[in-house]
Amino acid sequence: MTDQDLVRVEASEDPEECFDLGVKLGEKGDFIGAIEAFKKGLRLNPEEVVAWINLGLVHGQNGDFQEEIKAYKKALLLDPENMEVWVNLGVVLEEMTDFKGAVDAYKKALELNSEDLDIWFDLGVAFGRMENFENAIIAYKKVLECNPDDSQAWLNLGVVQIQTEQFEEAQVAFEKALEIDPNDEKAWYNLGLILGQTGDIEGEIKSYTKALELDSNIELAWYNLAVALEEMEDFKGAIEAYKKVLELDPEDDITWEDLSLALKKVGDLKGALDAQNKASSLRNNH
Repeated sequence: MTDQDLVRVEASEDPEECFDLGVKLGEKGDFIGAIEAFKKGLRLNPEEVVAWINLGLVHGQNGDFQEEIKAYKKALLLDPENMEVWVNLGVVLEEMTDFKGAVDAYKKALELNSEDLDIWFDLGVAFGRMENFENAIIAYKKVLECNPDDSQAWLNLGVVQIQTEQFEEAQVAFEKALEIDPNDEKAWYNLGLILGQTGDIEGEIKSYTKALELDSNIELAWYNLAVALEEMEDFKGAIEAYKKVLELDPEDDITWEDLSLALKKVGDLKGALDAQNKASSLRNNH
């Protein structure tokens, strides 16, 4: 906040002037100044709902989530049917890992507008993060009933269906996601997980390979690909995949161990010994 702005805030007896200045300072990235301006305005007019909302937003942008929550709750005392504030409250509570509080806030928002698919999606995420997978599935299915072209909802649905061991349903969900967005590396990766679980090793390999074509930094995809290639007795391919894992995480002692075993299978005893020694060194250092 410039000295001129500080003087304006301190001297002003007009709440609207303070609120306007708060907005301008927030847009400039001066969150501390914006907070002071909104607080001064709210001392003059504590009934202004929009100002409480804006105060919450700038507190959030400033990284002070507890104060953000307090501001939203003040706004809701004045306007308990403000759906957007309930959503904002849910988002920040989820950020604070208060998943139950987030779920309650999203439910309040849905009481005000039960057809808002974004809120149903957010509710599904919150239920998933609190490991309430059955209700997460219900929320994602609600999204998909109204918008079957939401690839992210299909992906998330598949992920929670894995958690409830609904593997066939999860495979369908990932395939649906890929029909809509064939360049979704997460859907390819998760499809690989399912195909491996059901014994389709060739399909698993193809899925991981596709995921890695789209994003070569998925460490678990490289590792799972290596394991699948070993099952197919493609030891050279497995070795290359293990090496890719180690490029991403050279401190992974388990992968060094697996690489050692794969090198033995192709007769590279020196390489196997070097990899084994590396694995042992890392374990000893831990």
